[in-house]
Amino acid sequence: MTSRFTLRVVARISRRLFLAAPALLSQAKKPRVGCILNAYFPNSHADVFVSRLLDGYRLNQSWHEPRLETVSFYVDQFPANDLAREQAEEHGIKIYPSVAEAIHSVDAVAVIGEHGSYPRTRLGNFMYPRWRYFDEITRVMRDEHRVLPMYQDKYFAYEWADAKRTYDRVREMHIPFMCGSTVPLSWQRPLLNIEQGVRYSDLLTTSYSDIEEHGYHGVELLQAMAERRAGGETGVQSVRWAKGEEVWKLTPRDLLDAALARRVNIVPADAGEEPQAFHIRYRDGLRGTVFHSNSMTRDFLFAARVKDRREPVATCFYIQLNLHNHWSFMVRNFEDLVLTHKEPNPIERTLLANGILLAGLESRLRGGTWVDTPELAITY
Repeated sequence: MTSRFTLRVVARISRRLFLAAPALLSQAKKPRVGCILNAYFPNSHADVFVSRLLDGYRLNQSWHEPRLETVSFYVDQFPANDLAREQAEEHGIKIYPSVAEAIHSVDAVAVIGEHGSYPRTRLGNFMYPRWRYFDEITRVMRDEHRVLPMYQDKYFAYEWADAKRTYDRVREMHIPFMCGSTVPLSWQRPLLNIEQGVRYSDLLTTSYSDIEEHGYHGVELLQAMAERRAGGETGVQSVRWAKGEEVWKLTPRDLLDAALARRVNIVPADAGEEPQAFHIRYRDGLRGTVFHSNSMTRDFLFAARVKDRREPVATCFYIQLNLHNHWSFMVRNFEDLVLTHKEPNPIERTLLANGILLAGLESRLRGGTWVDTPELAITY
């Protein structure tokens, strides 16, 4: 005969299992992710993105558990300070010898094609194998007759033809896709609240460090703000690179002063390095400047002349230089993409920014002449 005590114990156990069931079920149903990486070492893009994908992240003083399950890696290079092998062992992740094998049985793909030891092109940008990864991934999709949500870190490719092929294939195959810089996602200090339909005449952003790699963040930040103007994006007519005294001829000083007044991070001592800039002429007459300096800022800043405002508007798109918590925005967006298949931002922004960077580097190769960009007649 069953005692009342035994029945109470059974009831408590049953209740606990009932309450735990939704969480267990949710965990079992987490979409599976394959990560395609150049290299995974401390403070690399792979580290600041994938480590949050694996272990969760803090964002705006709140903790967020992982909503996806990372199950596979492809790693192109293993430097002396490699983290990929230890992370794979810690999390039970298999490292595959090819891209195709790493994504064979997953529900989504994250490509971190940044960092590592790769040669530079004639323009000076690194030959990161983003197009090769994308081509192999989409071949698997076609062979298996399925489409996977996909994230590609930063811009599409180091050659314009491959960047355009990437964009065209994403649209042709209807791939839920996200890409681009983390900087436009970061905190604004102060918050500007630039609404759709704003009327600008001139825009300026700042960048620092390596102009090929970090200057891109300034370019995409500029484009993220430019696309909000009345009439939407019309495309870019021409781009010019400048250095030293030439920078000041086309750089709006009032916008630069307004931007620099919003600096947050400590500025290093002036080492006498000359500033550089990309100057952009849009097809509708808008003018843009990406001011690049290692002696004047360690922030990504934005300033603009807005119709009916006497003074420029300006802010800092603040990134936590050492904590890297602004990457949590990108991880959150990727989780949302996988779970909803909704793109968090227009990928045309990244395509256009990719082209602006390449045209600016072409201008540098030509000694700073204006480069016409008919291929950048991109509207959205």
